[in-house]
Amino acid sequence: MDLRSRPVGALAGVVPALLLAAMAAGPAAAQDTIRIISHRQPALEYYTGKMAAALPEGRVTVELMPIDRELELASITMSSQSDAIDVLYLNDASFQRFAANGWLEPLDDLWEKYREEYDLDDFPQSVIDAVSYDGKIYAMPIQTNTELFFYRTDLLEEAGIEPPTTMEEYAAAAAQLHSARTAGTIMSLKPVDAALNEAHWYMNAIGDGWFDDAWKPIFNNAAGVEAITKLKEMTQYAPRGFTAHANDESTINLQQGLAAMGLQWFTRAAAMDNPEQSRVVGEMGWVAPPGGGARIANDGFAISRFSSNDRDEMFRMMAEAASKESMREGAQFAMPPRLSVLEDPALAEQFRWYTAAREAVESGQAFPAMPDFLDVGEIVTRHILRAVTGEAEVQAALDQAAAETESLLASRGYYN
Repeated sequence: MDLRSRPVGALAGVVPALLLAAMAAGPAAAQDTIRIISHRQPALEYYTGKMAAALPEGRVTVELMPIDRELELASITMSSQSDAIDVLYLNDASFQRFAANGWLEPLDDLWEKYREEYDLDDFPQSVIDAVSYDGKIYAMPIQTNTELFFYRTDLLEEAGIEPPTTMEEYAAAAAQLHSARTAGTIMSLKPVDAALNEAHWYMNAIGDGWFDDAWKPIFNNAAGVEAITKLKEMTQYAPRGFTAHANDESTINLQQGLAAMGLQWFTRAAAMDNPEQSRVVGEMGWVAPPGGGARIANDGFAISRFSSNDRDEMFRMMAEAASKESMREGAQFAMPPRLSVLEDPALAEQFRWYTAAREAVESGQAFPAMPDFLDVGEIVTRHILRAVTGEAEVQAALDQAAAETESLLASRGYYN
């Protein structure tokens, strides 16, 4: 039976996040109910809605939550081999860890079985590689995401400032635009994901990156210290509470005119022109992040290895959400990984931020391809925040982070 011939239902069961223990404690509400958990952002609201609509109403429940809570819930549930989660969203860094732990269902047989029906060859090999681990496919690609530099075109024009192309120009613009009413820049430094994204940009644009070829930390060398020192300096132009700000808080600050510019995901661009949410409709512009090196990612949805639901049905549900038609409509929220959609010249005409996104993809960098990078991120962001808040000197904080990182990686066999 073709899922597309089934009745289309509304997003079934988008419920508020419950306490982690309660959500992880037991099976799904009904044995044949497919439970999806996902990070909450506009693109994922759209794609989880498409998955829910692929099956009769009531067959799918969707829970949307901040990324750190989702990953914690998934880790608790899947490490106990519980079947309480069926399908989950994973970004590039979390995907590596979940696949390495053996928590995800390999999809190669299903990929081959439905290759022609869903035109799966439309995904470029680089995207397939991004959702593969140890030679096996583990996720359905759903979006290519990249961080862009958002800026208020009206404020920059009034101040006679061109959109910054270097970190020095960015710092100067933030200082000039900063006021009691409008922060010079957003800063997203909530641990772990948001702070790691922000630090990743500085580490690549100013520093030498995270590791050498032998996975030895280099983020505490002179260039790394310069990078985090600059990050610390930029916080003086950020809104209050920036150490607790992630994507949602920074998006609101931009939408409400509380900040003039800053680093934010492509998936948040459409929200700037949403008149029901934004006070800056038509006043936001985008360029590739100054200095390059901001994060790029290929994200997707995976099936839990411990799910007791039908693999074919869940795969086809995900494939429906990732169809050409779905991704063409979803292009307003996220950069589609399908070649036929991405190469459509009408996208740049319809969505103002696509030109900047293509440039950002060219200059961006993915997280290091190691399953343990999120664990490294927990260490590094903790010490970066110590430096940013003045609890420790930058060099001392990064040296401590490097020592703890090397100890962690040694214990996991990276240096054998």
